[in-house]
Amino acid sequence: MNIRDLIPWSRGGHEVQVRREGGQEPALALPSDIDRMFDDFWRRFSLPIPGIWEGGDGPESGLVPRVDVRETDQEVEVVAELPGMNEADIDVSVAPGMLTIRGEKKLERDEEKEGYVLRERSFGRVERVVPLPDGLDLDSPKAVFKDGVLTVTIAKTPEARQAVRRIAVQRA
Repeated sequence: MNIRDLIPWSRGGHEVQVRREGGQEPALALPSDIDRMFDDFWRRFSLPIPGIWEGGDGPESGLVPRVDVRETDQEVEVVAELPGMNEADIDVSVAPGMLTIRGEKKLERDEEKEGYVLRERSFGRVERVVPLPDGLDLDSPKAVFKDGVLTVTIAKTPEARQAVRRIAVQRA
């Protein structure tokens, strides 16, 4: 037996055609297979991935805005990216244990010029629920919107501020 007899495409000088379901060659299908593999992987997590629709393609689905949450001894600050919106488009509500940020953008543009008509409509809705720690003063939230960035600040209660204790770090 010759080593060439073990290689499927070299038997008897005949080339073996390897094709996938649907007739597509493996080398041409590789990029779409990789894309599908990564999409399937990220769908298994309930992480807020920008640009991915949640809940399907229906009218109730929306994009998840990116947020940063910072906690200090005095307060909790939530910063959300809401590009293309203004303060009238945004609804912010706070409840024990959660902050809800909703936004809806409606943009319509009609333009008529020499020989053409331009009509554009853009609609988008975002929603994000951010879990909050205990010990926040829910009567103190402040929300500021500037240049597409919403900053919500919630002060901690005096009891929660006093509960913070510093720990000395020693070298081993």
